[in-house]
Amino acid sequence: MSRNIPDKNSVSISPEESSLRDTAAGKLLFTCYHDKQCIMLLDDGRLKTVSFPEEANSKIGAIYIGKVKNISQNINAAFVEIADSEICFLPLKDATAPFLLNRSFDGRILAGDEILVQIVRDAQKTKQASVTARISLSNDYFALELGFDRILYSSRLDKAKRTHIANLLQDCGIEEKATYLNQNALRNREEHQTTNEAFSGNINVPPIGMIVRTKAGEFTDASELSSKFHALSDIFIDLLHKALYRKCFSLLKEAPEPFEYVFNHLIYTNEYNEIVTDNPETYSKLIKYTREHMPDKKVRLYTDNTLSLQNLYSIPSKMEMALNERVWLKSGGYLVVQPTEALTVIDVNSGKYEARKGFEETALKINLEAAEEIALQLRLRNLSGIIIVDFINMKEDDSREKLLAFLKSAVIKDRLQTEVVDMTPLGLVELTRKKESKPLYEQVKGVR
Repeated sequence: MSRNIPDKNSVSISPEESSLRDTAAGKLLFTCYHDKQCIMLLDDGRLKTVSFPEEANSKIGAIYIGKVKNISQNINAAFVEIADSEICFLPLKDATAPFLLNRSFDGRILAGDEILVQIVRDAQKTKQASVTARISLSNDYFALELGFDRILYSSRLDKAKRTHIANLLQDCGIEEKATYLNQNALRNREEHQTTNEAFSGNINVPPIGMIVRTKAGEFTDASELSSKFHALSDIFIDLLHKALYRKCFSLLKEAPEPFEYVFNHLIYTNEYNEIVTDNPETYSKLIKYTREHMPDKKVRLYTDNTLSLQNLYSIPSKMEMALNERVWLKSGGYLVVQPTEALTVIDVNSGKYEARKGFEETALKINLEAAEEIALQLRLRNLSGIIIVDFINMKEDDSREKLLAFLKSAVIKDRLQTEVVDMTPLGLVELTRKKESKPLYEQVKGVR
């Protein structure tokens, strides 16, 4: 005997709602993972970057007046105290043109020197925080840095864009070949007459160079570009002026807000189309921040109670894959990612790939796919320091050269400095990636 089961009403989704649920387009998510605030970048349905700002409690970007405690010649570094008993590591290569506050710089860093430093890496495990004397400030269009006198351009600006920006900078009187905020320029700027009096003594201002960011390429008017530059240079001048009248161990600039740090250091603005959060308080902060810095970016508050934001974008499964030591490739090959205390080892395996061609061509195909995935995994897992990759062995020099060239082109997209060093006689590829914050597997400890 059959039962009469009433037909269910069909559920229709409007085109607008369907577009909002699109998981392929780039999205920056501000949500929670296991009740811990996190920020995630998704693009083409894949997780690209994860950050737990509260877990890190980062001081990166903070600027202090520190005091040099001692110099270690054997490691070419200084140890700088930025607060009571808080000692930081300063590589001397990052202090070739420092802003000293107790004397003029004569090419030496000495114990007792009062020096302006900026935190570039948080303390991790037994390692002290790292600082640099190359103080930098940035906005959406430029970055100014103490210690060099050149213009550098974002790697994402092509030759035509660079030429266009160089012409605009020349039109608005910003010389490309020289220092922008050197001591003479400070004295000569009318809007800083009272400030410039501070620089007439024995303290020398190091050269200050400029980095042109990707977004500067949007300008067509020289005066608009000039206003963005001078807005930032004014802040830099005020910072140097303030340093002259503050005590040692003073905090001159606090670390940026967590989401501000993510926007400026971890995420490119063209990697996502919208920002989504399920937290009303975060939504309010994001609206305020984007109106000032990114008016073209859409911010949306997700309020669907029937389906959580985490489930909509399959965050639990994506995080599980990001923490798994095995990473599958589309070809059927796979990577094995194993971080250790000293370095990270990545092994490339052919796995389930069924070769239809010769071994050399097969190995190159899998290695190239693996190289692209490795570049993504370094950023996703925030792996840094020394990285050793054991690719599938290839006999031909031409194949090795193609692999190294492809890997270099893949890692250059990373915001953190990543260098492909070389391939050893054993076929192991050596990489280094700048270390700033904890790797993902350490950030999620205590979260899961």
